[in-house]
Amino acid sequence: MRPRDVWIAAGLTIFLWLVALVLWSAQDIVSGGPFPTAYKILLAQTLFCGLLLSAVLVGIIWLCRRAPRRLRVPLIMVAALTISIAHGGLDAFQVRDYAIAVAGKSPPVGEIFYRGLMPFVFIYGFYATAWGLTLSDMAMRETQRRLAEANEAAHQAQLAALRFQLNPHFLFNTLNAISSLIVTQRNAEAEHVTMKLADFLRLSLETDPQEEITLDEELANAQSYLDIESARFGERLHVEFDCPAALLDAMVPSFLLQPLVENAIKYAVAPSRARVKLALQARETGGMLELVVQDDGRHALGAKPGGLGVGLANVRKRLSAFYGELGEIDARATERGFRVRLTLPLRTVPVRKAAE
Repeated sequence: MRPRDVWIAAGLTIFLWLVALVLWSAQDIVSGGPFPTAYKILLAQTLFCGLLLSAVLVGIIWLCRRAPRRLRVPLIMVAALTISIAHGGLDAFQVRDYAIAVAGKSPPVGEIFYRGLMPFVFIYGFYATAWGLTLSDMAMRETQRRLAEANEAAHQAQLAALRFQLNPHFLFNTLNAISSLIVTQRNAEAEHVTMKLADFLRLSLETDPQEEITLDEELANAQSYLDIESARFGERLHVEFDCPAALLDAMVPSFLLQPLVENAIKYAVAPSRARVKLALQARETGGMLELVVQDDGRHALGAKPGGLGVGLANVRKRLSAFYGELGEIDARATERGFRVRLTLPLRTVPVRKAAE
């Protein structure tokens, strides 16, 4: 039994017996007369026996937790009844001694026991019920706590898995770009892209996938990735960022835009011989933050929806994990390309964190 459980049991026991003694002495208290010394001794003996036997009952109830479920209630009932009889017998002798001290008479112990047994049955029965319910409540709370911890661990593992599913695709594309630069003898550019890749991977590994970052940082991450891809596509890739300064401190999941930008590169820029504009926009709408990734690559219209499914599915799951029903994604082909719009709660970085 944990210390906290012991304190709860002790508090419940003391409260119960104090109430019982007050009820037993209610008539004497109301009369306002002095309590005889013998009566005080009797109350003290009753309190001591009650506390001792209640502790025994608590231990029995605690041990009954390991018994089969169908036997727990009968065992506790038998224990409570047995302790009631035991206390009733002790009380009968104590009351007899009190009667001898006060009136000089010795009433039959059996009669005293018979008349005084029922209050003890009610007291210990009530006590067993109260302590049993308390244990059940504590067990339920402990189960809920462990379940919440398990759910939180699963939630964090899911977020990490979703985040790190993005990296192999990105790494494959970037290594291909570096390989192409080396083959074409563009060694300086290959070295530059390699350094950019190292910086980007370091940033990706250092960023906690279960935490949010500012939109300013998220756009900077996207810019770092696009700088790498610009070495591969050159003038074929034109990037525009449109974000009001007031939204730069909005909080978003780290690397949320990464798979959307990768999809735009893969399905709009890579297949195209013409210049493709890739626009990243942010705006506030009705207290929500909207992030839009849009391209005007004609070949995006010919891409199969299944080809975009993995990246969009990851983004959708991350939004759901972070924001529940408040996180939404809308992906559709446009007249000249493809557009993905994310909607999530608009929350700004705390002042203290911003200062740090």
